[in-house]
Amino acid sequence: MGQTNPENQKFVIKRDRIIDYEQIFTDKETQKLDSIINIYWENEIADIAIVTIDERHTDKEHFDQYVFNNLTGYAQGEYGKNNGIVIAISKQLRQMRIQNGYGIEKLMSDEATKKIIEEYFIPKFKNGNYFEGTWNGLNAIISHVEKEIQQYNYTDASSIFLPSLFQKIREFVLENGTPQTFRNLDSDNPSYNFTSLDVFLGPARKNSFVLKDFLETDYYEMTIRDRDDTQYRFVCFDEHLPEQTFIKKNMQVHRVYWLEPGDKLISQDVWPLLAQIEDEMVQNSVAADPKMFTHYKWELKQEFHPMERIFMDLDQNETMAFVENDFFVNGERKGSFEIDKNKRLLSLKMDENKRPSFAIFKMEDSYYYRYHFNKTERKLYLVPLDEKEGHDLISVEGCTLVFESYRR
Repeated sequence: MGQTNPENQKFVIKRDRIIDYEQIFTDKETQKLDSIINIYWENEIADIAIVTIDERHTDKEHFDQYVFNNLTGYAQGEYGKNNGIVIAISKQLRQMRIQNGYGIEKLMSDEATKKIIEEYFIPKFKNGNYFEGTWNGLNAIISHVEKEIQQYNYTDASSIFLPSLFQKIREFVLENGTPQTFRNLDSDNPSYNFTSLDVFLGPARKNSFVLKDFLETDYYEMTIRDRDDTQYRFVCFDEHLPEQTFIKKNMQVHRVYWLEPGDKLISQDVWPLLAQIEDEMVQNSVAADPKMFTHYKWELKQEFHPMERIFMDLDQNETMAFVENDFFVNGERKGSFEIDKNKRLLSLKMDENKRPSFAIFKMEDSYYYRYHFNKTERKLYLVPLDEKEGHDLISVEGCTLVFESYRR
């Protein structure tokens, strides 16, 4: 007795999804409808059946109840998903109804279903074109469901990936990471290379450069990439934002959501990565110098050009230091400074109407920069602020500057 390898076989349950009691479709039309329905069944999008009935089954008055009581079994959907859709049509009774499973109802409301019936099915039915109307309506249903599924393709992972841990990792990456591009969407993302994985932060706005005028809370998307190049994307935001690049329907603040988890499990696939990140952050914090950037003397090394998207080395050998409330350029006192740690904002107030050589524009009586201090590499990023709360957007011509600690 010979036996083939069962792993190479595809187990298929063949059943009719077009039950045409009224015979309003030709064999070719039935085959065409069945082929598209089968594709979306195999892709686990929806279990769709089309049933035509006449006065042998029910009358016009009891049509809707008959569909609900007797036809839903034709498309029950997958277990746990309830993603069945029954399209019931009666040419003789001049009636039709779409009965959605519970899983489809959250994707396609009664209002949306009614609109599809009125705009795609009925106009063609009135002209006697039952196949064309059914074909148009079927495609409208699939298009609507596919679009909505994309909005719900996430899971709440907050029970294991706590929002407090998300914030802790985000803060660590912003303080100790370096800019690194891993996708074209937002380029030069703040990132940190752990032993066997990388963490990238994504800002709220598309087409953004690293170290632009972003607050810590603007980075509400986090990607963890392991050495197999598998990516795990998470979203956690502190308040509802007008620009929702990564935010999906029904997401709530102060929750961590896993985008497109597929067949992976939070406890099995993600938890080990989070445990490693936590362990390495503790080790790094113990080993790293806890001083603020004001405790170092800095030497200008690079500037970032937004148009070219590159950091360029400089040979100016210009130094800057912060002593108490004063700051010094090339060893000479130039003015005073203030720091807002919560907003990572540095304001420089110059003496005698002078300005630092790296200043761009002046707001009020100071020069404002968003600062980022990489404690691990001892680098200081100064980003010219182009917008300050309570002020209009102003033109900024200049570059992000990168300083390294002097004589490390």
